[in-house]
Amino acid sequence: TLPRPDRAPRSSPAPARMFFDDKPKVNLRGKSSSSDRQLLLARAQRERDERQRQRALLRAALLLQSAARAHMALARAREAIRSEFDAAVDASLAQRVEPGVGGSLAAGFASLVRQLLFFHAAPLDDGRRTWLLGALVEALAAEAAAAPSSGLLRASLTPSLTASLVALCLQRLAAAAAGSAGSAASAGSGA
Repeated sequence: TLPRPDRAPRSSPAPARMFFDDKPKVNLRGKSSSSDRQLLLARAQRERDERQRQRALLRAALLLQSAARAHMALARAREAIRSEFDAAVDASLAQRVEPGVGGSLAAGFASLVRQLLFFHAAPLDDGRRTWLLGALVEALAAEAAAAPSSGLLRASLTPSLTASLVALCLQRLAAAAAGSAGSAASAGSGA
């Protein structure tokens, strides 16, 4: 008999290999060997460390950005206050009167001292500081000559404002003295 085309020929039955197959066994219980477990834990630790490092980098970048923005905002504020100071000085020079806000000589000087202390940068504002100190000394002398007992100008300059202004001036005087002492020493050693 000829084999039917719709059926494959029967081969001889394979020996019962149900218990002796050569295929690798797959453990379906969810357990892994200790080395697989160690590799998995090590990889998870590396990923956690990398995420932690990325968070630290992000925090550092945000800190740098905020510091840069704060520096730029402070520089803009100082420049705006410096412009206000210059406008007040120009107005007082144009009118040939002492600085005053609303006619108050004392309030005008106190305002100018606060502004100068806020924006002062040593080489840039030395002329402004010199002008303010000169105008302040002249105003105090004029006030003492006119009405020695009034002391409105002296009273408007609070101790903290006065101390800050004096400290600013002393720093510049100390730097100037150190510079002149250094140049005198170098001139003496060169002779």
